[in-house]
Amino acid sequence: MFRAAQAILLISIFAFASIAFASVPATVNQEQSNTDSGVSSEEYEIYSSVIKDLYMEPKTKQIVIEERTFRYDFAVQDDEPWRDKWKDKKKGLAVDDSAADDYESKNGQKWLLNKDSFKLPVKVTLITDLDLKSIFHGNWGELPWIDYYRKFPDARGFVMISRIGFNTAKNQALIYVGSRCGPGCGDLHFLLLQKENGVWVTKKDLRKKEYR
Repeated sequence: MFRAAQAILLISIFAFASIAFASVPATVNQEQSNTDSGVSSEEYEIYSSVIKDLYMEPKTKQIVIEERTFRYDFAVQDDEPWRDKWKDKKKGLAVDDSAADDYESKNGQKWLLNKDSFKLPVKVTLITDLDLKSIFHGNWGELPWIDYYRKFPDARGFVMISRIGFNTAKNQALIYVGSRCGPGCGDLHFLLLQKENGVWVTKKDLRKKEYR
């Protein structure tokens, strides 16, 4: 059973890898305004907070981020965590349908990110699909990762993020964030956040998977 579980995990990782290397389609939207037609400043505020919490340590010097957003690209094709009927009755918290609808609508296309909009205390680098292909050539083995870390010695892999879905009241948010950091190394999170006293707080990780 243990070997079978390991095999499933490896299949998931390689399926994820093939998606991450997919070519950027012609429908990538390059608008960078702070309106509904582009990635908003509030989304960058959440991105920065989440990345700090998940991927920054005292010794971190650089964060590398995929330049285009991801809907929720992982191995299980029909998995839609934004549609989970999760509830915390004690706290009166549940996934708002309007947040799920907004997440689906925004992530119906891919969006290019602006590195200058991230508010992080370290160097931010955006990496393109072509950059990744030139390093890995579809192979996530040890030697390509050595080449990757030669190019980005101060980074720990790279991060992928989605557009953020907000509910109508703008006090709940849904976001996918994941990373790859080496052979069999990576993670994914699908986070439910709530705005409390003007600050976005993670309330639930609806999908947490880590590979180390």
